[in-house]
Amino acid sequence: MQYKRKDEHLKLALRQQERTNDFDMIRLKHHSVPELNVNEINLTTTIFGQEFSYPFYINAMTGGTKKAAKVNHKLAEIALHYNIPFFLGSQSIALKNETLQEQYYALRKKYPTLFLVANVNPNMTVVEAKMAIKMIDANALAIHVNSVQELAMAEGDRDFTAWLKNIEAIIKSVKVPVIVKEVGYGMTRETVLKLKAIGVKYFDISGAGGTDFTAIESARQKKKDSVLSEFKLSTVESLLDLENIDDITLHASGGIRNSVDIVKALALNAKAVGLARYFLKLTKYNERKIKDTIDVLIEDLKKVMCLVNIKNIGDLDKSIIYISKLK
Repeated sequence: MQYKRKDEHLKLALRQQERTNDFDMIRLKHHSVPELNVNEINLTTTIFGQEFSYPFYINAMTGGTKKAAKVNHKLAEIALHYNIPFFLGSQSIALKNETLQEQYYALRKKYPTLFLVANVNPNMTVVEAKMAIKMIDANALAIHVNSVQELAMAEGDRDFTAWLKNIEAIIKSVKVPVIVKEVGYGMTRETVLKLKAIGVKYFDISGAGGTDFTAIESARQKKKDSVLSEFKLSTVESLLDLENIDDITLHASGGIRNSVDIVKALALNAKAVGLARYFLKLTKYNERKIKDTIDVLIEDLKKVMCLVNIKNIGDLDKSIIYISKLK
């Protein structure tokens, strides 16, 4: 049943249409007379203490099935070629079924230098989290928190009393950086401060605006809609809500559609930006088309940086944006 659900998530995520979101409420201040050479724009950034070529990464989607394994190998090729991190989807199935762990061992064996981020849910024990890390010799660990999605799933969790305790125990016990990430519902200031208090330093706020898992779960159950669809903060709303919190690093995902959205998210204090469906859609193409498409994204990113007259990604801030009233 869980294998079927994972493959359904992939299929239904690809069916969702790109739409307007709160990034459209933000405009960038361009310079009519910029002072930069596009070819000298510096797109490098530091993620988890390591420098990468670009300020975006392949965000978590799914894992544990044969179809997901094929997708993961294609995504790994992309991540290695462009020197960006690859966040794997949940390893929960593999932790329950040892026969599925071979696909993860094979992934690491084929890509020994790739920056791989393991992925567990907050029900996992310290032992299970360490197993997930060991499975791919992970460079970092993501703990995904998806309470809205779990409640929307007919087979989802209903008891969340151990989540905070489990996250704290994992952070104190593993030796790799740990990021707590949402899955498309956004994070409030209260949530981030609560997690910061137990030692969380890295957050992917993953707001609404991109893949909608509540809609996916409604489609899986052949329901028209869910009352839980009301519970979501956009990526922009979350980033604005999390201003001026010291000693944390924010990553942004959810509704990032293009190079302009990437710059907007970075200007709103995200250190890096995660894209999931963007890369998932590319996996159906051949290698040449994949690279051509990503090269355009990178070239467009340099052009946007030139227009806002900022040479280095790390120098982006709110001074370059206008914010319209959010609806």
